[in-house]
Amino acid sequence: MSSRTNWPKVAVYLLLEKDDKVMLIRRYKTGWHDGDYSLPAGHVKSDESIYQAMIRETNEEVNITISKKDLQLAHVIHRNKTSDNAEYIDFYFKVKTYKGKIKKGISCDKIIWRKLSNLPSNIIPVVKHVLEQINSRKIFSVTGWD
Repeated sequence: MSSRTNWPKVAVYLLLEKDDKVMLIRRYKTGWHDGDYSLPAGHVKSDESIYQAMIRETNEEVNITISKKDLQLAHVIHRNKTSDNAEYIDFYFKVKTYKGKIKKGISCDKIIWRKLSNLPSNIIPVVKHVLEQINSRKIFSVTGWD
C-alpha cells in the first residue's frame, strides 16, 4: 500500500457568459501557456477559500468584482500528469452578476467573447475539455489517470 506524499494543487476558473458567448482571456507574461486562451483563473492560496481565490483572481485578471453569493459551481475536474507534472483539482464557477467594467488585468493581453461552438484553436486543452463537459451538462471529470 502506498501513501500519498503530495496533495493536489487547487485552482479556480471563472465562466462568465453573455449573449450565448463565454469570455476568454489570452494569457500574457505568466510563464505558463502564454499566448493561449483560458478563463480567468488561478491557484488557491493556503490562507484562502476557493471563493476568496475566485473573487481575487477575477479582480486581478479582468478588473471586475464578483460576490460569493453569485458564484455557481459548474464543474470540478481532477487532473493528473499536467504540464508541470502535478496533480490538480480545479473548480469552475459560473457568474452572471458583477460590478465594474471588464478590462485587461495583470496576466492577460486580450479579452474575447466566443460561442462554445467557435472556440479559438489556441485555447488551453483542459479548458476546452471542461467547457465541452459543461456544455454537455456534466459537472465532474477526471483526466490524466489512465
